[in-house]
Amino acid sequence: MVQARIILLILGFCLPQLCSAGPWPRGEGNQFLSVSVETEFETGISEGDGPYGALYYERGLKNNLTLGFDGGSDPLGVSKAFGFLRWPAGKQDGASRLALEFGFGGFDSTFAIRPGLSWGRGFSYADMSGWMSVDTRLVVQETFEGVLESDVTLGLKRGARGMVIFQLQTGQPSDGEFYDKLAPSYVHEFRPGRRIEFGLINGISGTDEFKLKLGLWRDF
Repeated sequence: MVQARIILLILGFCLPQLCSAGPWPRGEGNQFLSVSVETEFETGISEGDGPYGALYYERGLKNNLTLGFDGGSDPLGVSKAFGFLRWPAGKQDGASRLALEFGFGGFDSTFAIRPGLSWGRGFSYADMSGWMSVDTRLVVQETFEGVLESDVTLGLKRGARGMVIFQLQTGQPSDGEFYDKLAPSYVHEFRPGRRIEFGLINGISGTDEFKLKLGLWRDF
């Protein structure tokens, strides 16, 4: 039988004024909220199958300090719940940006910390603008197990309302196999400050998952 898995999760890759992660600060008083739905098509029912939901939120405490929350759960319980702070690293007067992040909370029902490092660079060509970013996070559980994650993103924005995003998602669990996935998507602004995302997630190695994604973003 065909089964759907639902996921609410935030994108970590976008332009400085839109981004939900990456090295660009949110800006004092600015907030961002994002959820998304991913539907995985597969046959059969295995243990742990079912909806998975996640929530991502950011608020600029200062122009150079961002507070955030990244959480998710499935039918078996909370799989992750991290509060975090992100701040710029190094000089911020060039085209590239670098930021450090530190989060703490829970991962797979155990306490964990999540340090991170993000690099990004914006660019423009003719009537098109875009960005590149690399977001790396190390999740370390109290059992000293965890996972190293890294997302490489290219985004293109043409016109006032549309964006195309290409992302390579990779991960190396301490007790598992390396995986990587391709995740292209299109984001459209349907109201000021509100956007909808349509995308795919396709496993390349270490996973054979194939998902359709629908997301909602809100700036306020």
